[in-house]
Amino acid sequence: MALVTLIRHGQASFGAADYDQLSPLGVEQLTHLGAVLNSQEEHFDILVRGGLKRHQQSAEAFLQGYTRPLDVIEQPFWNEFDHRAVMQALANDEPKLQELFSPDGKPNISETEVLGLFMKAVTRWQSGAYDTEYQEPWQHFVARVKAAWQSLAELSEHKRIAVITSGGPIALTTMGSLGMPSAQMMEINARLVNSGLSRFLYKPEQAPRLLSLNEHHHVTGRYQHLLSYR
Repeated sequence: MALVTLIRHGQASFGAADYDQLSPLGVEQLTHLGAVLNSQEEHFDILVRGGLKRHQQSAEAFLQGYTRPLDVIEQPFWNEFDHRAVMQALANDEPKLQELFSPDGKPNISETEVLGLFMKAVTRWQSGAYDTEYQEPWQHFVARVKAAWQSLAELSEHKRIAVITSGGPIALTTMGSLGMPSAQMMEINARLVNSGLSRFLYKPEQAPRLLSLNEHHHVTGRYQHLLSYR
């Protein structure tokens, strides 16, 4: 049985043409996390990361702070779902929303408005009624996250595994561990802190067992300026 620590990537670049890019704050968050875990002498056998740019950059920043030698494995199964594609698909139901997007897919509305529309778009995606409109339907995403966990079985010689991933896979895994309905995924996701830690016990052929969710003591107190949620 392995202790798997899922780490949410650092703050990405919301509102920029390339969201998949850590902000300066995002780099600082992961470097600080690595330094804190190093000072606590928390040991990991290996570091797994998703294949997105923000996952790679988060891993690099984490290792700058952690300093201990650690092999890194890239596993795209841990990638986030395409939130922009899910968002834009909502315009198929509501043509008036099309004007909210520029040609590069960047919404021309406030962050608060984006969040409300995003929750509605995810509900539509999860319904399964419009699967042909998505490159990755909801059930395919669910299967991919399951495959991400199964891929850890190949690392059975490692008992303490760190994984840098995104809010979607963390929230989905939490739902599965607690037997929660899919509609609750975004309620969990919206509360996940950048650089937060969620711990699971994992044994191949069994569902991950949640131990802790969204640990973020490292961004409290005098480090509260490092706290962010996107």
